[in-house]
Amino acid sequence: MCTNCFRVGFTSAAAVILSVAGSAESQLPRARIRPSVVRLAPNGQQQFRISAMMARLEAATTVHNVKWSVNDVFGGNPEFGTIDASGLYRAPAKTPVPSEVRIGAEVEGVANRHVWATVTMGSGRPSYRLVRSWGEPVQKLERLRSPHGLTISRNGDVIVADEGSHRVIRYSAEGKFLGEVGYGFGREPGQFTKPRHAAVDAEGRIWVSDEKSDRPRLQVFSPDGEFSRILAEKGTGPGMLLRAHGMQFDREQRLFVVDVDNARVNVYDRSGKFLSDWGKDGLYPGEFNAAHGLFIDPNGDVFISGYYGPIQKFTAVGKFLRAFGYGEPPDGPVHFHAIGGDRWGNVYVTVRNLGHRPNEVSIIKYNNNGDFVTSWRLSNVDREVNWVATDDRGLVYAAYDSKSHVGVEVFQAK
Repeated sequence: MCTNCFRVGFTSAAAVILSVAGSAESQLPRARIRPSVVRLAPNGQQQFRISAMMARLEAATTVHNVKWSVNDVFGGNPEFGTIDASGLYRAPAKTPVPSEVRIGAEVEGVANRHVWATVTMGSGRPSYRLVRSWGEPVQKLERLRSPHGLTISRNGDVIVADEGSHRVIRYSAEGKFLGEVGYGFGREPGQFTKPRHAAVDAEGRIWVSDEKSDRPRLQVFSPDGEFSRILAEKGTGPGMLLRAHGMQFDREQRLFVVDVDNARVNVYDRSGKFLSDWGKDGLYPGEFNAAHGLFIDPNGDVFISGYYGPIQKFTAVGKFLRAFGYGEPPDGPVHFHAIGGDRWGNVYVTVRNLGHRPNEVSIIKYNNNGDFVTSWRLSNVDREVNWVATDDRGLVYAAYDSKSHVGVEVFQAK
């Protein structure tokens, strides 16, 4: 269990809930799939296996009672390949579109019920193509100024937190302007000063974080964008925020918020009540180096990106699992601004180059195990990506700005 769970200000009920959850989690083994990434030719075969990582001084064991799927289809199909009850995958007769195939395993009696591996087919690594975009030229800005955060609502709307215009703007998935959340620039309830990001809960309510120069806060709005309430004071105490950045609701509708300057993750319930926090500043595994991005996968595991790397994977109570995605100066990626993820547990990392070199990479994709899958850049080398999010179809939305244009680009695997 995390070392900072029982802070001053906890209610006894919250402490008991957290203690029970942490205890139950620690008693369950974690499933692991091998291999994690594999390249196959048409008609190729690959045996996948699941092991359960047991307690200290106990050997891992092979798990046999597994439900296997290929691209969410139990047992697979001829188009993307089939997999039998033993985990033997048989690739299709020709390379599918898209060429990246997801091997899924559903495992009972473990902390992470769903695990995935990646099969790539065809020549080269998986790639993405631009399918649509929208935005505004810098010389004629109307709504957007500097889109910072981006999230996809439950009905597929794209919600952009634009720090430059001090607005939270809603678009359709095709880029049609639908309206605004809240009441624009200002310091009154329902207004924004450099909004950073938004998260949408199961009821469709929109939670928005503000920039730290104003009193840091989380504001809650109805699904229609009407102001409801404010929570989270400025400060370093329990439940307080200095600079909220990435945030997301988990499957239990708890809100996880990564705080850059407090170097921790705050957790609130669906009513906004503070539950716990975990994390601390530092360079060692499990510590935060300017933590910025946050993504929660379908198992409830939490990925946190440091601005200077790496990306780290934790349990919901802050137990460190693994790290990946380190900075690679002078020619590789260095600044990781935000992360997003999809329903298969893949992690998408935004890379800022900040004018040091051409933007050779804008987005890096890793699978749920932290293994590299692919990377690509936005349509123009001068476009600096700020945020990334995916929808249920696997489309990848990227908010960007540049000296000439600001907006959103949408990509699809090919």
